[in-house]
Amino acid sequence: MHAPLDRALAAALGALALAAALGPSPAAGQGAAAGCHCFRDRTYDPARPAAADPYVLATSRSSLLSAAFAVPKAELVQGAMGGTAPEDAWVARWAGARAGRDAGALLEAKGAKGSWRAALAGASGLGAPFQAALARGASDAELAALAVDDVLVARFRADPAAVESLRAAGATSEQVVVAAILAARLGTPTVPLLKAVQAGQTTWGSLLADAGLPPKEIDAFVRARVR
Repeated sequence: MHAPLDRALAAALGALALAAALGPSPAAGQGAAAGCHCFRDRTYDPARPAAADPYVLATSRSSLLSAAFAVPKAELVQGAMGGTAPEDAWVARWAGARAGRDAGALLEAKGAKGSWRAALAGASGLGAPFQAALARGASDAELAALAVDDVLVARFRADPAAVESLRAAGATSEQVVVAAILAARLGTPTVPLLKAVQAGQTTWGSLLADAGLPPKEIDAFVRARVR
């Protein structure tokens, strides 16, 4: 393990240039208000180690979506400002790519019909897990999680078992993305990092700082790894 990160984790376990980015969902639990897409804190400050975490989580997730589907981040920001939830943005892009449908048209259909189950009726190529989730009326967050995990494994080259373990430990989609970034950077197990953050013993900003990856470099790191 990277030596500074090893020390930071051991201590923890022992004791938009955009003015806006896609905001974290309410489930992210980072204290940002639902619907807010602006972040005052976009750099890591050791004196306030958790301050940049909402931005870190949001920009990591939107960078992965942008890189995987060749969507300009500005377009994602405009959609968010127009009321498109991050979960809907993920489902529309992922399902659109898999089913050969236009993401914008899918978003309109979801808005008109009220659910992804209705909007994606008759779509093919979505895979058995996603189709099963649609059939039982899974939440938008669960559908988006399936899309995020698929992209992490297939495009970001994350370890499937590690992603599954993070989900089993209660990680949100944003947290799974950041944990996957740390794993790719350091080659270290991610569940202990997640649990330390969940326990309030460290922050994502602190872990990334110890890994030598400041928030401003996350986008380039993600784009270089996505294939």
